[in-house]
Amino acid sequence: MSLARHASRSRTLFACGLLTAALVGAREAQASGLSTARFGGEHGHVTTDNPTAIYYNPAGIALKPGTRIFVDGSFAARWVSYDRPESAISSMTGTPEGATDANAGVAKLSNFIAGPFAGASSDFGTKFFSAGAAVYFPFGGQSTWKPNEKYRGSQDYPGAVDGVQRWHTIDGKLRSMYITGAVAFNIAKIGLSIGLSGSAIRSEIDTIRARNSDGTDDLVQSNGDLKEGRSWITASGWQGSFGIGAIWNWRDKLWIGASYTSRPNITGNMTLKGELTNAFTMSAPDTTPIEFTQRLPDIVRFGFRVRPVPKLELRLFGDFTNWKVMDKQCVLLATIEGRKCDFAGGETALDNPETFGAEGEGTKGVTQHIPRFWKPAGGVRFGASYWVIEAVELYAGVGFDSSAVPVKTIEPALLDSNKMTFSIGGRFRLHQRLHLGLTFTDIAYFKVDTKGTNVLNKFQAPTRQPSADGIYKQNIFLTNLYLDVNF
Repeated sequence: MSLARHASRSRTLFACGLLTAALVGAREAQASGLSTARFGGEHGHVTTDNPTAIYYNPAGIALKPGTRIFVDGSFAARWVSYDRPESAISSMTGTPEGATDANAGVAKLSNFIAGPFAGASSDFGTKFFSAGAAVYFPFGGQSTWKPNEKYRGSQDYPGAVDGVQRWHTIDGKLRSMYITGAVAFNIAKIGLSIGLSGSAIRSEIDTIRARNSDGTDDLVQSNGDLKEGRSWITASGWQGSFGIGAIWNWRDKLWIGASYTSRPNITGNMTLKGELTNAFTMSAPDTTPIEFTQRLPDIVRFGFRVRPVPKLELRLFGDFTNWKVMDKQCVLLATIEGRKCDFAGGETALDNPETFGAEGEGTKGVTQHIPRFWKPAGGVRFGASYWVIEAVELYAGVGFDSSAVPVKTIEPALLDSNKMTFSIGGRFRLHQRLHLGLTFTDIAYFKVDTKGTNVLNKFQAPTRQPSADGIYKQNIFLTNLYLDVNF
């Protein structure tokens, strides 16, 4: 299969980058790391009483009597730019004079992404026991980078049409669907609700990027022949997780809550099975069965809301996500017995990348290995609601989320930074049993300038890949709309 055909194929796929599996980011990460959970708008939090509590804190479904059906949509417009400097180019002999803008310059992304949530809960008339179920996508997304029009139809460097970021991502889809059931108990005498949830998780990845077998971004070989190829991964798998939580309610004036959501498969280890297709210019395409492995974190949430007067509610809540477990992502050949990806060196490898990445006793069957070494991240948010009249609630919120991704391993497929969020909206009673919620949120990411510190191009094979040095900018405007039916 030709390079041109692979470039064409990459444009027809859904979108994001190599690995946001679980997954990984309307990577856009709308919170830290790869998390994209924003369903419920300003009413999606650890002390909420609507069915989004099935994810945020299962104890919340016991706070109100009756039956509730909740349908939610999050619609995000995302803008990203990545400015790759000439100093990031692997070799000027591999990128001939006059073609430096094939590997250096500004790549841009402008995408629209939608994410659903549908859930229901009921106390079945008991006012003591509640149960609920929901389907939603708290991790994952899609993105498609704009082409470099200068190289459209180019015979000399056909792969360059996919943009300077193509060595890490061209387009793809990455998502995790949660199917969750929850139960909760309301102990009215002491104002305490406790809850437990269990989830079946379906994770999928379908992504393509430019790749050379030696991990460089060279366009041509030493004899002048084309060198650039493509790597396409498709994989999927099932995992499981659980959540627990509690909320204490004092006289319907103060609610204090905390919850814990476990790692997928409890340990965080995920193995997705699928295929890797490599197409390098000097050989025929090769499709191989593979396993894609990574670890995803557990999450702790905490917060409170208070009503000092009947028409005013104040909220403060936060979360801590242990992204430190995301130390690497590996692609292993499923045909190799005893395959494993246990690279020595740990986080110290970021300080000495030249000695890290070689095959050794701890590795077997590895065809691609990407070091991450992410760090724990968290966020805090303040919100307030005011009831103009009983049927009209107006609210606003502001928050901060820290980045899980260090500049040493950041790249266009999985980019994140510290960010501020600003929200405004309202909840409106359309009928005695029907409410509509509408929230507008701007997620303003801080600019990231790696300043030459990215180390992805300094490792040994099979870890080495082109440098992701450069300047990253990102902004997301999110509209959340939901219908809440209670009876």
